[in-house]
Amino acid sequence: MIPLDQCEEEWLLPTRTGGYASSTICGINARTYHGYLIVPLNQPHHRFLILSKFEDFLLINGNAYSMSTNHYPNSYYPDGYKYLVNVEKIGNNKITWYYDFGYSQVQKTLKVHKGYNAITITYIATRGKFKLCPFVTFRSHHLAKKFQNEFFTYEIYPPNIIYVLYEGKRILNFEIHDKYELMNSGYWYYNFIYKLDQELGNNYMEDLYNPFCIISTSNKISVTAYYDQRPKDLNVEETDHYDILKLLSVAGKDFVVKGKDGWAIIAGYHWFDEWGRDTFISLEGLLLVDKQYDIAKQIILRYLNLEKRGMLPNNFISYNGEPVYKGVDISLWAINAIYKTYIYSRDNDFIRKVFDKVLDIIDWYSKGNGVVYNVDNLIFHKGAPRTWMDASYDSRIVTPREGAAVEINALWYNALRIAEFLLKELGEKAEYLSVMAEKVKKSFAEKFISQNGLYDYISWDNIPDKSIRPNQIFSISLPFPIIDDKNIASKILTLIESKLLRQYGLSSLSREDPNYKPVYKGDRRSRDEAYHNGPIWPWLLGAYVDAKLKLESNIMELKLLLEYLNPLLTHASKNQGYIPEIFDDIPPYRPRGCFAQAWSNSEVYRVLVNLSKL
Repeated sequence: MIPLDQCEEEWLLPTRTGGYASSTICGINARTYHGYLIVPLNQPHHRFLILSKFEDFLLINGNAYSMSTNHYPNSYYPDGYKYLVNVEKIGNNKITWYYDFGYSQVQKTLKVHKGYNAITITYIATRGKFKLCPFVTFRSHHLAKKFQNEFFTYEIYPPNIIYVLYEGKRILNFEIHDKYELMNSGYWYYNFIYKLDQELGNNYMEDLYNPFCIISTSNKISVTAYYDQRPKDLNVEETDHYDILKLLSVAGKDFVVKGKDGWAIIAGYHWFDEWGRDTFISLEGLLLVDKQYDIAKQIILRYLNLEKRGMLPNNFISYNGEPVYKGVDISLWAINAIYKTYIYSRDNDFIRKVFDKVLDIIDWYSKGNGVVYNVDNLIFHKGAPRTWMDASYDSRIVTPREGAAVEINALWYNALRIAEFLLKELGEKAEYLSVMAEKVKKSFAEKFISQNGLYDYISWDNIPDKSIRPNQIFSISLPFPIIDDKNIASKILTLIESKLLRQYGLSSLSREDPNYKPVYKGDRRSRDEAYHNGPIWPWLLGAYVDAKLKLESNIMELKLLLEYLNPLLTHASKNQGYIPEIFDDIPPYRPRGCFAQAWSNSEVYRVLVNLSKL
C-alpha cells in the first residue's frame, strides 16, 4: 500500500502534439491539468481535457475491488490506493501500476502514442475480470467545470468502436481490443476536489460524466482512447532510458511538437503554451545539440515571418493562434539562436534566408519602435512587464524593470556582434556594425558597472537598481560577451557564486534583499510576489556554466560542476528526465511551478553535454 501522504507524486506523459496524460501515482487527480487525455483543439494550442480517468474495478468472487481513488469533500473514495503496491514510470511513454488484492494481482499500464492524441490502457489480472468506467468532460485544461446542463451521448460501431459525443460533436473514440460487454450508465459524479489547485487558490471542484462501463470477459482487456487520428501502430515501444544524458535528451523532445502552422516548442507542462522567449533559449539544447537542424530552422523561419516593427511574438492566443507582441528580449534571443544554428549546421543558405530579418530587427532596435528606445547607445524600454521577470497580478507588476535592463543590453551587444560575424561569413563588409557594438559596449561600462558586479537595470531617471539578481550573468556568458575584461568578469562571476548559486540553479534574488521571498506557494498574489524574488531557476545554470567555461582554465574545477549538479540530475532521473520550472530557495528545495519546463531541460542538458566533453 502507498500511504495517502505519498500519493501526490506526479507523473507526466506528453504526446508530442501539445497534449499529454498526467496524474498522481495513486490516480487521485489533484490539478485541473490531470487526466488521461488532454488534447489540443488548435494544435498545439487550446488544450482540452476530454478523458479524466477510468473508474476501474477488479471483479472476482462476486465482489468488485476498486483500483481507483478520488478526492471528495472530507473524504477519499473509493480506496483503490490501499491495494497499490508499486508504480513504475517507464521511459517517457508509459507508466505501470501493480495491485495486490490477495486473491489476484493486477498490472495496469497506460501508454501514450507519440505524435498522436491517443493513449492505450491495458489491464492484466492473475484471476478475475475488469469493469472500466470512463469519466469524461470537455473543457480547457486550465479550468475545472461544474455540471451545466450539458449532454454527452455515445454511439457504438460494432464490433469494438465507441464514439463519445459532446453536444452532438464527436470528441473521443474508444477502440476495445479484447472481448467485452457494455453496460449503459449515464451518471454524473459530483464534487471532485483538486487539492493542489485548492492550495493555490485556483478553481478546484469538478463534476464528471460517466456514459457507460466496459466489462471484460476475461482476465485481460486493452482500450485505446484517441481524439482525432487513430495511431497507425499501437505496438510502438520506446526503450528505457537510464543514462542521464539520454534521459534528458529524450525528455527534451517532448517539448517539440508539430502544430498546424509548423513545428513549435511548448514552454512547459502542464499549463504553459508556446512562448517566443522560451523557444529561442531552448532551441540549442532541445534540437541543435542532437543535430535536429531542420526543425530548428523551420521554427526560426516561422517566427521571423511574424516579425513586426522589430519584435517577434511573445506568445500566441490559444484558440486562434494570433501572435502577441510584448517581450523586448525575444528578437535578441532569436538572433542568438540563429547564430547557434549556423555554428552547428554551417548552413550559409539558411543565413542568406534570414539575414534581412536580422538586419530589420537591428534597424528597429537602433531607431526605436515605441516600446524599444535607443538612448545613448543603450536599449531602454517602456511598459512592463517586458523582460523574462514578468510576474503580475491585479494590475501590479512585481518586477517592472522599465528602463535599460542589464540582460537586454548584453543581448543587444551580442546581436550586433552576431550580425557583424554573419555578414563577414557571407563575404560582406560589416564595419558599421562593429562601430555600433563598440559604442554600446562603452555606454554599458559607464552605466552598469558597480563596485562588485553590475546593476540590474537603469531606470528612465538614470537611477541604477542595486538588486543582486542573476540577469548580469548574461554579460559574460553569451557568445559575444559585452564584458570581456577578465577582472570585471571575475567579479561578476564571484558575486553570482557567492550570492545566487545553488545546486538546483541560480536564485532569482539575493537573500539579503528586503524583497527576498524564498518559497513559491499560496494564492496567486503570494506566488507572484515570490516568483522572481528568491526561488531557484534551473535554466540559468546554462548561462552560469557558459560563463564558468569562459573564465575557468582549471579542467578539474570545471569537472567538479558535474558533481555539483548531482541533486538536480537525481531529481530528473526520478521524474522521467523532466526538470521543473523552479525550486524553493530553502531546504528541502521543493520543486514548484511547472512539473516540466522546456528551458530547464534544454539548458541543463546542453551544459551537461559540454561538461562531459572536457
